[in-house]
Amino acid sequence: MLLLWIFASAKVCASIYVVHDTEESSVRSLTFQLSKLLLPSTQPTPIRSLYFARNEPNLNADDVVITVGIESFQQVCDVMSKGTLIAVFVGQEEYLKSHTECLVPTSAVFSGAPLEKRLTLLAAVWPDRKPLALIASDNLLIDQARFSAIAKEYGFTFQFLKTNVDKLSVLKSVNYALEESELIFSLVDSKLYKNDMVKDILKLLHHKQKLMVGSSSAFARAGSLFAIDTSGQAKLTALVELVNTWRSSGKLLNASYPSPFRVTFNPYLIRAHSIVLPSASYLKDQYDLCSDNVC
Repeated sequence: MLLLWIFASAKVCASIYVVHDTEESSVRSLTFQLSKLLLPSTQPTPIRSLYFARNEPNLNADDVVITVGIESFQQVCDVMSKGTLIAVFVGQEEYLKSHTECLVPTSAVFSGAPLEKRLTLLAAVWPDRKPLALIASDNLLIDQARFSAIAKEYGFTFQFLKTNVDKLSVLKSVNYALEESELIFSLVDSKLYKNDMVKDILKLLHHKQKLMVGSSSAFARAGSLFAIDTSGQAKLTALVELVNTWRSSGKLLNASYPSPFRVTFNPYLIRAHSIVLPSASYLKDQYDLCSDNVC
């Protein structure tokens, strides 16, 4: 009854819904932070994907739906017929694979970092020019020609491998990739890089003395060489700009990465491979990156 009342209220004034399938405490914290930054007339309401799908017919054309993670985005995209849809905590390639199926205007705040920014830093600290293994699930849309052209600019090539996301398939793909590659270049891939799977991959890489470039600071802390991403606050600020711009002017900004970008190095692997890191000032001046502990 409460959910029906919430959606019925939306008929009187436009609303914002935060649709999720995560822990209630996490999304309520996100919603609370969001509410402090949005215009007073646009306060968000958290709701689970299942309940949203049941009540979607009650949505208004002026409503904004924010989805947390790629699975919530895909579920809402499948049922949403009016309003505006914005995704957060999704990768660019995940979003590109899914957003064309949506019947409503969409945008996103991407996690991770652009390909060029990651390859620029990798070229500076990693001398090995063997192919970079890029393993991905079917959940991503990867323009291999574009990726290869960008990699060539930095002296790299990509070895593209598609895998199913069960443990046996993933570890077989990693083993196969490491026959020609010294390093796995990961993308934000929520269906592939789940917590337990990441641990298994990093254990295998450690055993074979191979490396990974991670897609988030958590990867670097867990055992990848480094990762470039943005903070939760940066994502939140970008999300607020998207929502407020849409509500005030009717203009939906393009999906993009927020800033500033931060880099997290794994100190153990840096020492083990005798890598000399740029200074914090050089990282900022040359790569527009700040270190994880000062961002």
